[in-house]
Amino acid sequence: MQHSLSRLVAILHRSHALYINRSLKQWNISSGEIGFLMTLYRQEGCTQEQLCSLLAIDKAAATRALTSLETKGYILRSVDARDKRCKCIHLTDKAKALKQDITGEVRAWNGKASALVGEETYRTICENLQIILSHETSEQNHEC
Repeated sequence: MQHSLSRLVAILHRSHALYINRSLKQWNISSGEIGFLMTLYRQEGCTQEQLCSLLAIDKAAATRALTSLETKGYILRSVDARDKRCKCIHLTDKAKALKQDITGEVRAWNGKASALVGEETYRTICENLQIILSHETSEQNHEC
């Protein structure tokens, strides 16, 4: 059978999304929202534009996810003091209180994958995927 990286990555992505949706259902957080929370746990106060760049997500998808998280009480938006056109995204006390539970669930999936293939292989896979991603991102930026 011929191996297709794009097919395998797509299937893995769907499997991961299903896992996230199931494991975070109790907090009403979806796979489309978790990337924003995980990034804000590391870098609270980012602007929406910064989050789009960090997550490689278009502005429309980011707006939908952030509006949903705001409605659910996980984030607050405030005007950036340096640039009044931008809004900074901050975690609420509700989101902060759930940080360990949420990050634990998200990291559990990666831990299972690492245990399945071994830590060294897992690290090598991640490094190689990062190389491919960096190259593809660079190629796309040069096409404009």
